[in-house]
Amino acid sequence: MWIYATFIVAISIKIVYLQTCSNFEDGIDRSGPWYAYVQTMLSTDSCCNLCNAEGTRCQSWVFVRAGGSYAPGCYLKQNIPSINETSTNKQYCTSGFKQTSLITSGRCAYPGGIFELGIDRPGYNYARLLSIDSHPACCAMCQLEGDKCRAWTFIRNGAVGKESGCLLKNQIPPISNVPCVACTSGTK
Repeated sequence: MWIYATFIVAISIKIVYLQTCSNFEDGIDRSGPWYAYVQTMLSTDSCCNLCNAEGTRCQSWVFVRAGGSYAPGCYLKQNIPSINETSTNKQYCTSGFKQTSLITSGRCAYPGGIFELGIDRPGYNYARLLSIDSHPACCAMCQLEGDKCRAWTFIRNGAVGKESGCLLKNQIPPISNVPCVACTSGTK
């Protein structure tokens, strides 16, 4: 008689989103409440790394260089505040956020969202975000901005005669007559 022993080995696998510190928004001030301020931070990289080390508590950060009216250092935030387009400190700020913090559901779900593929809506830009890497994420950022953002256009890298990135708009511009294969737009 053979006795078979079955061993069940439980392996715990923790999936962690590795946030790279390459999604900087230079010249963007995301003013708003912060839960930690670290005056001794000397670079955007160290501020981003600190946010990553905080886990899910930290959703965004702003690194402020000396020279503006804000105290220089690293500000960690539990949410992604709207862009402060009227800030007089923009030139001293670099912001960043975790891509996983953007919720791409509803209008911004992919597939199934409401997107204008191949459509450019030029004009009325209040922000150009280079850290956004897809049209669902650009849509989600516009939703996150609230009433300030009325429309958006995402332009992929390599578009001839166009600057790539996520363009957030404070009005709904008309659709361009010129086709743009690298563009995807949307409105609220």
